[in-house]
Amino acid sequence: MYSHSYATVTTLGDFGPWISKIILDLPREVRTSDIDPGAFSVFCARRKHDGSILMRKERGASEALPSQGYISVAAAYTCDDRGNRLSTGTHVALEVGEERLTKRIEGGVMGSQYIDNDITVTQTRAIPAATGAEPLAGLVFDQLRATLCPALDRWRTSEMSASVDGISLKYGYFEPDFAPVMPPFAKPDTPPVEKPEKAALIVYLHGAGEGVGEATWEGPERAYTGNRVTALSQNPIQGYFDGAAWVLVPQCPTFWMDNGVEQLGHSNRSIYTSPLKALIDEFIAEHADRIDTSRIIIAGLSNGGFMTVRMCLDYPDFFAAGLPCCAPFFTENQTPEAIEALGQTPLWFIHSKGDELVDPLDTALPLYHKLVNAGAEAHMTYFDHVEDLTGRYREADGTPKKTFNHGVWIHQFNDFCRTDLDGCNVLVDGEPVSCWEWAAAQRR
Repeated sequence: MYSHSYATVTTLGDFGPWISKIILDLPREVRTSDIDPGAFSVFCARRKHDGSILMRKERGASEALPSQGYISVAAAYTCDDRGNRLSTGTHVALEVGEERLTKRIEGGVMGSQYIDNDITVTQTRAIPAATGAEPLAGLVFDQLRATLCPALDRWRTSEMSASVDGISLKYGYFEPDFAPVMPPFAKPDTPPVEKPEKAALIVYLHGAGEGVGEATWEGPERAYTGNRVTALSQNPIQGYFDGAAWVLVPQCPTFWMDNGVEQLGHSNRSIYTSPLKALIDEFIAEHADRIDTSRIIIAGLSNGGFMTVRMCLDYPDFFAAGLPCCAPFFTENQTPEAIEALGQTPLWFIHSKGDELVDPLDTALPLYHKLVNAGAEAHMTYFDHVEDLTGRYREADGTPKKTFNHGVWIHQFNDFCRTDLDGCNVLVDGEPVSCWEWAAAQRR
């Protein structure tokens, strides 16, 4: 029996990257009308970097079991080699759901790594060939041809050219398309809309789970795919920045809160402050003709939320705005001197009541109040809890799926942060805005 090749399509979702489509490479052309989802059996074994099967203890289970099994096929149709629908073709796309076996990352908020989804697809029913040739039967697809991810278009990876304090940071970045675009519903004679010659730069700092850690064999992709940082490279957020904004995502070797003695202490100091600033400066210099230095935005989640505050404190005249999400910047470090420095940068905090890892009563809430009392521009969106607001995820009883309250960055990436602590809309020129729309309006 001959082995055939396949490709996977990865979707970057609110709960991490997952395989949403499997593209089978057929030896002959077939018709969509002859394709049945039940004609294929899909088995997946999730493997660690060393090739061994991942052992995982699911919620409610008494012991860890191999993370492997069969995946249901939701839909099947002919397509091209990237999964785009066709009426006839030499490829078949199998759409699969978001479940444990299709997840591409394993771990938690303190550490994670990519795993290999080792897939074998077996054809269980014959499929007529479109040309009248012999039907296709008994095919097995177990050779991975490509891993596709449309959301990573125009994303690249690199590393800073020279270390600072013995530290060299790898990073991912998104380069916007500066080509003019036609406005939606434009008439035939409508001229294209020009984009700015120089675009804003959004620096986004990942959480503790997306640092290098033990996964030294990986590149920095996990820093912007472990959570849906790629939302910043898509609409509507790009649209707020006149259709073009750079996104820079450095990856930390340990944790942003690492002060050289404790990796996760309460000092709110970091050995990465100078290296990170050097990386940002280097990136700006490399793209000086295309970056608007009056519009440098910094944001981050959890560990990266701390670093967002730290960078605004240490470089008070550099960033146009900061958006710290569930940031552990503790009360004992909120000194008058720190408040004075932070007050020079407009800040928008995002947090949730009942955060299991970062208590807002000891971090964001007092910091916000101190800044407001000092006359600084500060906003804070404060959620009662974190549950799905998109309508995509449901509990068994049909109610919105609830997740842990620390994961409030889900709302940040979905552009759901629009109110201040008092529940009123944040306004720019009298109009309600989201946190990203507000950030796009800031200038240094």
